[in-house]
Amino acid sequence: MNEKIHVLQVMKKKILYKGRKILFCLLVFFIVGISCHEKVRELTLDERYSQIDKISSLAHCKGPNGAYTTKVLSKKDGSLFFSQVFEYRDSPFRAELYPGNKGYVLDSVNNVSDTLSGVAIAMIRSHDFHRMQTNPKAFYTDITFEKIAENEMELFSAVDVLQNPVKIYYDREREQIRMVEFLNMADTTEVIRVEYKKWIESAYGKLAKEVEIVQAAKDTFNFQFENLKINE
Repeated sequence: MNEKIHVLQVMKKKILYKGRKILFCLLVFFIVGISCHEKVRELTLDERYSQIDKISSLAHCKGPNGAYTTKVLSKKDGSLFFSQVFEYRDSPFRAELYPGNKGYVLDSVNNVSDTLSGVAIAMIRSHDFHRMQTNPKAFYTDITFEKIAENEMELFSAVDVLQNPVKIYYDREREQIRMVEFLNMADTTEVIRVEYKKWIESAYGKLAKEVEIVQAAKDTFNFQFENLKINE
């Protein structure tokens, strides 16, 4: 009888051991599965975008107050020249930005006339739409997948240079950012939505041809890019 009890106890231990082993394997499988799932949800863009250094763009724009043009010359290191010429204002606006969050207003002959604040610098950089489209990490940190949005886009959250929240809508099939929503740097009660509407083919992948900006869900600005040069 004692021998039978001993055999049963040994068998019970083996069953418990196998059960624990199976549970451990299932747990490892579950963890690995989660890790693989998270990798799939990374925001990946066209590999050719990484070759972009210089971007030169000229856009014909229309806003609530009338027409104007916007010129942006930017480099990967953070240098940027920005100008806007308005039909409804006498004076254009020109600025130059440098790495290290430095920026200056330029007069009509490109002499420095004023120093820009951090908020003003962030506002000007937000017009570098092609850089934002091709290298979002130059603008945002903590880019994290959140969920599938109603429009079937993947929604990623992020944080801008002023530590404000950002939403990035990403099309995985096309490997493109289709829309970005961020807070107005000058008035954080307002949301600004940048939507990429049309595209052109280039040696560096698809680039924005038309961008629509909606501020505070009421003021709409349309940018039509007539001149776009990459690394020239």
